[in-house]
Amino acid sequence: MYIINTQYKKVGETFMKNILLTFAIMFAFNIHADSDANKANVAKMYDIFQNGTHEEFINHYSKLMSEDFERWNGRYVGLGFTVKEEDMTVMSTNSSPAKDHFMPGDKFISVNGVNADSGEDLPFKGAVGGEVKVVLERDGKTVKVKMNRAVQTNTATKAQMLQGYETWTKEGWEDRGTMITVNPLVAEGNEVWGSFEMSWENDDGNQVRMWQVERFVFNDSGMLVQHGDLSEDLFVSEQNGYTLVKE
Repeated sequence: MYIINTQYKKVGETFMKNILLTFAIMFAFNIHADSDANKANVAKMYDIFQNGTHEEFINHYSKLMSEDFERWNGRYVGLGFTVKEEDMTVMSTNSSPAKDHFMPGDKFISVNGVNADSGEDLPFKGAVGGEVKVVLERDGKTVKVKMNRAVQTNTATKAQMLQGYETWTKEGWEDRGTMITVNPLVAEGNEVWGSFEMSWENDDGNQVRMWQVERFVFNDSGMLVQHGDLSEDLFVSEQNGYTLVKE
């Protein structure tokens, strides 16, 4: 009985090893297949950007977004709010210090002595820790507040992205620039990395160039949950004749 049971045990162990090996192979294949599918979706996005219409791009990108999608647009130094430029009113407060001092609907009168109706850029941005004195109108009353600038993260949800798409025009799409160099996409697991060089013509008729690196993260269902990028913003400013100065 001992010999028979031992033989059965060995047969059972071999059977289980084969089952586990089969599952491992299937699991590896599925990861590879998902990685290829994610890579193909990003490749299609790039192709549409280069050769398609803005409607085609919006349609493809929108269908990829999961409900918890987040677009990471980089960081900046400021107050942490969005503004409606038509009448210079606060649309939303995203983080401190703005959320501690502003309310949606507040209308800017002046910022650090610069009148909101002067046509000049209001000095919301500047050095980290720099003081910003704001005069605004709230419910028919004048309110004065002051705060210090902080590092902010610029992100957008799926709903905010779709709302932004409503402002896209055919003319703006035609001025988007050209991807003159596109490196091969790199995909591993649920992540896809892309990098490319953009080129466009500025108002002076000179060519402006910029490298951009992008990271796409998909969930296990193949939906896009995060998209972020880094680009040569400072280099772009320098090509347009701007330099950094200390306030």
